[in-house]
Amino acid sequence: MQTLTFTQKLLRQRRFLSFLLPLFAIFVGLGSTQTVQAAVTLGSAQVIVNQGNGNNTYAKATYDGSTLIDQKPGSTTAPKFDINTGTLIFNGGTLTTTETGTSVVNGAFIDYTIYDPSFNPVSSGTVQLAQTTASGGVRTFSNSTAATSIIPLIQTAGDGYSLSVSYRATYRNGSGPVLTTRDDNGGAGYTAFFDVTGTRAPAPTLNPANIQIASDGGNATSYYFPNTGTNPQFPGYNFCSSQNAGGTSCAFDINNGQLRLTNTTVTTTEAGSNTVSGVVLYYRVRSTSSGGGAFQPITLSQSGTASGGVRTFIIDPSSPSNSNPQPNLIGASAVTSIGNYAIDIYYQASGVNSSTGVPFTVTYPPTGYSTATFTVGGTPIAVTIWTGAVNDNWFDAGNWTNGIPNPSTNALIRDLGTGNSVPYPNIRSDFRYETAGGALIYDNRGSGPAQTLNFVMGGNSQAARSIARLVVGQLRVFGTFDNTYDSFIQRENTIMEFAGGNQNITGGSFVRVDISGGGTKTLQGVMNVSEALNFMTPNVYTTAANPLANNPYVTLSNNAGILATDITQPATNVVFLSDRASTNFNNGAQLNGENDPSFLYGFVRTTRQGVLVGETRTYGNIGMTLTFTGNNSPGNVEVTRNTVEAYSPVSGRFGIRRIIGVRPSDQQTSSGGLRANMVFRYRDAETMNLNGPNTRTPGTGSIPEASLIIFLSTNSGNTFGAIGRDGAVDQTNNTVSKTGVTNFATFTLGDQNNPLPVRLTAFDAKRFGKNALITWQTATEFNSKGYEVQASTNGTEFHTVAYVASAAPNSTKLTNYSYEDKTSYSAGTVYYRLHQIDLDGKEDYFGPRTVSFDGKATAASAVAYPNPYNANDELHIALESNDAGKGTLRITDMTGRTVREESIELNKGLSDMPVNGVKELKAGVYMVRVTLPSGETKTLKVVKQ
Repeated sequence: MQTLTFTQKLLRQRRFLSFLLPLFAIFVGLGSTQTVQAAVTLGSAQVIVNQGNGNNTYAKATYDGSTLIDQKPGSTTAPKFDINTGTLIFNGGTLTTTETGTSVVNGAFIDYTIYDPSFNPVSSGTVQLAQTTASGGVRTFSNSTAATSIIPLIQTAGDGYSLSVSYRATYRNGSGPVLTTRDDNGGAGYTAFFDVTGTRAPAPTLNPANIQIASDGGNATSYYFPNTGTNPQFPGYNFCSSQNAGGTSCAFDINNGQLRLTNTTVTTTEAGSNTVSGVVLYYRVRSTSSGGGAFQPITLSQSGTASGGVRTFIIDPSSPSNSNPQPNLIGASAVTSIGNYAIDIYYQASGVNSSTGVPFTVTYPPTGYSTATFTVGGTPIAVTIWTGAVNDNWFDAGNWTNGIPNPSTNALIRDLGTGNSVPYPNIRSDFRYETAGGALIYDNRGSGPAQTLNFVMGGNSQAARSIARLVVGQLRVFGTFDNTYDSFIQRENTIMEFAGGNQNITGGSFVRVDISGGGTKTLQGVMNVSEALNFMTPNVYTTAANPLANNPYVTLSNNAGILATDITQPATNVVFLSDRASTNFNNGAQLNGENDPSFLYGFVRTTRQGVLVGETRTYGNIGMTLTFTGNNSPGNVEVTRNTVEAYSPVSGRFGIRRIIGVRPSDQQTSSGGLRANMVFRYRDAETMNLNGPNTRTPGTGSIPEASLIIFLSTNSGNTFGAIGRDGAVDQTNNTVSKTGVTNFATFTLGDQNNPLPVRLTAFDAKRFGKNALITWQTATEFNSKGYEVQASTNGTEFHTVAYVASAAPNSTKLTNYSYEDKTSYSAGTVYYRLHQIDLDGKEDYFGPRTVSFDGKATAASAVAYPNPYNANDELHIALESNDAGKGTLRITDMTGRTVREESIELNKGLSDMPVNGVKELKAGVYMVRVTLPSGETKTLKVVKQ
């Protein structure tokens, strides 16, 4: 235990006295006749901290007054924690409680506070402990995973920081109030001290340049933030409806007014090892008389590549896959009546410090949000509410508060509550409803389809929700379909039609779904389809005699429109096409009528059970036809389709905007595998507007149809191999065919004349003693000449430090490369990138990666790459030894069990060797310990994915 200095004792005593004074006043107020008696006592307790070498456990008495030191491998006797890279994590601790009488402990906690060297609080918090044992009134509580990282909370270096903890438990005596008992070491807390060195690297900056908002369908105007000094500025701006700008009011119409947030431009500037990974715009609409409400996120897309640590992020306005990419603020849920409203906005960038692994966030404004205003006027659309006053007939006006719903009114089906005998609506359109004996119940012949603008199924939960049934005929919805609790029921042989323009659909279980009316139907949940999903073109509402032609609430179009899902949420925002069943004539649910203006833009999946050799299956007509041949059947086959993203791993090399996954349940690997004939179908538009800054954002590239061939990836799109095609592309039917396909994973179409020259699976650069070790790994290489390793001290101007020839111009096996840069750099950051060159002169760039040369270099270093690795990777260890000779390599799992050990032969200087037998290991974390000829050991952590 460390001996406290006089100053530390004095400061602790001062904090103790400051605690006693108010406590003394409380006891004086109680009077001499009061007695305080605890019904629960706190016993043994521990503190758990990670000092860079895993969890360390201290008894509270041992912890008090001790010194915490950086114990990462390679540390000296009593090192200080580096303010940028030091690891000191408070992970909780344990506490034992003893109950007496009727007392029962119901919670245990550790309160912690970080103090600076002057004992001013820096940060504080609470860790709740979980009960682990209970016997005879004695309970034990523990938590060793709280993961509060201490060093990132400290802004300046200094000696004498402290981490103080105290313990408390809450309990009840019988049915009495909740009481608390504490162990805070007499008010001083149990305190350990630590020292921090270095200078805090500057934090990344987040600078919104503008936000673009369009009024009533017009062109967007850029509104600037104050730091640009350009007008108009967003904070404080009052938006005006272009429809009313020349009149007496600027109010937006509550029914059809539009104020769309269409785009934004945000730049981030990185500092040190802090790398920005993403930016989110948060917005909300509220009444100006209200101060609250939930913020909605819009994930921004990076535009272009990073340059000198500067990244630009934008909204992708053409991508419905981004959740509500162009929200109409007038249509926000908060806008329920005419009046004045505010739009609040703030931005948040997030990332990870590559040196410490600690995540960070940066917000703009640093506190609060920026606000603009607008006014809403007009007369709200009429709402008719189901009452069920007559019977269950949708088409009886007596069952509604404001008449039968139509395309100009909203229909609300409220939750009628438990024990209520009022019937919920049943839709039987164009149908005479009789009893089994032929008695007339009601006659809806000539009614036409049931129709409504917005259709809202009310409720608060699965146990408290309304119901509506489509029993016979058709329901057309022209606006929002709110089926939040999946309480809409569709029977067989009926049609659910989404017939408006831009619509929101929460999801549900459907039989037949028709898409019409143009616009984008944005799916916000899961849509299960048991029979068919049809895109109805040409639109059935475009005839001259159309009764809806002059309806201001209905958008007429010559195309069916787009059904869009959020591709970033494939588990919760997806269309499921059902397997074969009697309800779909044993064909499985089908996707029909797709063309370039009308299609499913997003994620769809389907499964076919028990697929046999010789059967030709179209898997719901989603674009992949397979006929398995040979001797083996694949079992159950799941097929998924993504029409939002297009692979573009390097500049100028890309696939089409259609990715199809094929997953047989039985790969038959022990009996010769599977074989199939494949037909891959595509839309013309999917071959254009490619090669954007990311997989979703449109670019300017395209692939000639005649050049399309099939590509396969077996590692989630990291690398692809060419499958090719048989014969020419069928440009009339838009199909590419290939026989004898033997591997099944992720497929797309790419350009046979412009294939990716190098399938790079890993590229890294790390500090290696006084030098830098640059490593990379390829899965395949086509026409590859070699690589230039290039370096830069400013991230902008690069020079070549080495040339490494390709192991072979054409290769389909894993190949590892490494280069040790022994250039003497002054302290600072060096940027490394790869310049890959083809035999025909084509070239690509990878990176950059950064290496910091700040701090003292160690005598010998070791690096594992790629790390993390998977079953398709070849793990390598590169290490530097001062002596040549024999060494040992041992791998242990996180329980300390040795899973592999072997002798190795090391060179003086750099040795780069594969690690055998690690592909078969289970996914997890492993420790690799290398003993050098000198007896020195190096320990590395590797992760198997």
